[in-house]
Amino acid sequence: MEKATESVSQIQVRRVLRDNNIDLQGYIGKGAYSKVQVGVNVKMGSKVAVKVIDTSSGSEYVRRFLPREIEVVRNLNHANVVKVFQVLSMDNKVLLVEEYGDNGDLLKRIKDKTRLTEKESKPLFRQLIESLVYLQSQSIVHRDVKCENVFLDANDNVKLGDFGFARFLRQNEISSTFCGSRAYVAPEILSGVSYTGFTVDTWSAGIVLYVMTTGVMPYDDRNPKKMLERMLSHRVRFPRMELSTELKTLVFEILHPTSTSRLSYSLICSSPWLHDTKYEMKSGTKSSS
Repeated sequence: MEKATESVSQIQVRRVLRDNNIDLQGYIGKGAYSKVQVGVNVKMGSKVAVKVIDTSSGSEYVRRFLPREIEVVRNLNHANVVKVFQVLSMDNKVLLVEEYGDNGDLLKRIKDKTRLTEKESKPLFRQLIESLVYLQSQSIVHRDVKCENVFLDANDNVKLGDFGFARFLRQNEISSTFCGSRAYVAPEILSGVSYTGFTVDTWSAGIVLYVMTTGVMPYDDRNPKKMLERMLSHRVRFPRMELSTELKTLVFEILHPTSTSRLSYSLICSSPWLHDTKYEMKSGTKSSS
C-alpha cells in the first residue's frame, strides 16, 4: 500500500521503480535540479541511489545538460566512477539508478574529521586522479569536480559522481559554458573565456586536495572579483598548520592560472608528494559508521 502522505508523482515514481526491481527506502538529499533517494535492488539485495530529476520546469539544465548527462553516464565503466545501472523515463521525470556510496561523500568526511591527514588524503586523491584519467580517455570533461561529488564506498574507495554538467569534449574542441560550483571552478571559466581540454577538471581536483588537507577553501567565493584576481595572480595561501612542502608545492602547481601550465595527471601521480602512493582499490568490509 502506498504511503498516504505521498503525492501522486511520488507514488508513480515508486511504482516505476518497483516494476524495475527497486524498492525505495528513504531520502538522501536534494540538489539544484534533482533529489536523491536510497533504494534496494530486490533481486540483488544491494543498495542503490536513485536520482529523481523533474523535467517539467523546462529549465536550461533540463533542455541542455540533462541529455548530455544521460549520453555520458550510459557507458561509464570504471572502479572510481559512480556506475549508473538504469536510466528510466516517465512523465516529467527521469530516474537514474546508480551505485550507492555507503560511506557518504568526501565533504561529510572532512567535516566529521575537521580535515584529513596527508596519509589519509593520498590514496583518496590518487583514486580521484585515476577517475579523471579514465574520463579523459573517454573524451569526457566533468566540470563539477568537488568534495560533495566525490563519494566513498563501504571500503572508502572514491566514486566520482554527479555528471550533470559533463559533456564529451573532443581534442581541440572548445567550450564557453559557465558551469560548476564557483568555489571550485577554474579561472578561465570564471573569466568567461572559452576553454578546451581537461585542465578545468585538474584545477577542481587541486581545490579538492586543498580542502581535504586543510579543511578550508583556498579562495573566498563571496567576492568573485577578488577571488579571480587572486587566482590569476597565482596566489595560494595555506593556513598555519602542519603541511608538508611537497603537498603545498603540488597544490600550487595544480592551481596555475594558465591552463596549459597545470600539471598533467601523470605528473601529478609522479610528484614528490604522490609518487609513493600506489593506485589500488581497497577491499574488505570497512565502514566509517
